Amino acid sequence: MAATYGTVVVEDLNVAGMLTNRRLARHIADAGFAEIRRQLAYKISWNGGRLVVADRWYPSSKTCSACGAVKTKLALSEREYRCEACGLVIDRDRNAALNLAALAAQFDTAGSGSVAARGADQKTRARGQVAVKREPGTTLVGQAGTVPPQGRTIDHVLTKAH
Repeated sequence: MAATYGTVVVEDLNVAGMLTNRRLARHIADAGFAEIRRQLAYKISWNGGRLVVADRWYPSSKTCSACGAVKTKLALSEREYRCEACGLVIDRDRNAALNLAALAAQFDTAGSGSVAARGADQKTRARGQVAVKREPGTTLVGQAGTVPPQGRTIDHVLTKAH
């Protein structure tokens, strides 16, 4: 995903609260969400992309992707989203994905270069184009800045003295 898409959106989930569900606790604990997010952040910064993290209380599933109306309650068993305001009927997960894509578009700034032009739903590279591998802390010729080494986040970038 990090090599294919310029912008990746993830939700900050309340994992501790999800672990209280007896039916799902073991599966959620085995998933290792924190490690997945850490690896995504590292790989996305390595490839020059952007990771957008939706707040854990952002109503991505409860908001209508067509009109923006927000439901007060939405049971997990409801797999189709039905909007009372505009009548939209859509798969719950597709509706949430559209809302998260719209959230990523809100954070695009005019001067951010090619990431802003691609959008969250379009691929970064054309088919057949190959990614260039490089060592941590180095850059390609003609590019400014450094790439964070593995295990570091953008906030803790180490720079090399030239």
